[in-house]
Amino acid sequence: MNKIKTFLLQLFGSVPSTKKTISEQAQAFIDTANDEMLAQQAEHAANWRYGKEKAWTADLEAGVIVFQFHGARTGTSHFQTIGIYNEIDNSFAWGWAQTKIPPSLREHATIARHWGRAQKHPMFQNKVVQCTMEDAWQFAAVTRKLTGAYSIYRGRVGSRYIFMTTDEIHIDGIREQAERQLNKANSLPIAPPDNPTKAAIDRSAGSHWANVRRNLHWK
Repeated sequence: MNKIKTFLLQLFGSVPSTKKTISEQAQAFIDTANDEMLAQQAEHAANWRYGKEKAWTADLEAGVIVFQFHGARTGTSHFQTIGIYNEIDNSFAWGWAQTKIPPSLREHATIARHWGRAQKHPMFQNKVVQCTMEDAWQFAAVTRKLTGAYSIYRGRVGSRYIFMTTDEIHIDGIREQAERQLNKANSLPIAPPDNPTKAAIDRSAGSHWANVRRNLHWK
């Protein structure tokens, strides 16, 4: 029965199989990107508990994502949208085609589209594609490698999963702990710092973090 179905599809035409149209070079790039993404995720899981967050919120206008961890720890980062996977119909909608998303948050997805066009890979060129969750992760891996993004995050909203690239994650809880230790040290009767430049850098870093907190748009 399957042979007959295949014959009829070949005879009368059908949507071409994307796996047959992918070049060896493109597939090798995808495989490498996927391996690198998995290694990166393992490293981030060890360093800042990637994947262990209790909750997350995102401001689509500001392009800022906030992770909430155990206790008072939070992490903030700028992000871009790669695409949205719908587990009900197994479809992936590319971020570059989502006109409701600000253009600045679609740049990485657009770069992936250009790569797909150069490699003649239809899964990167169509606005919406039928695929598996594993395919969606590969789309994200390729996007990360092409753009040099710090990380990939997949956030769930009901039956949909938003795939995002992120910049470096700033863990506020760690910074606040360091500030408390610094304040405690400053309260001790010790001599002035031998390195004024380092002290100036510390003050500048404190100012930077204060500005980050003020400029965040929580949602």
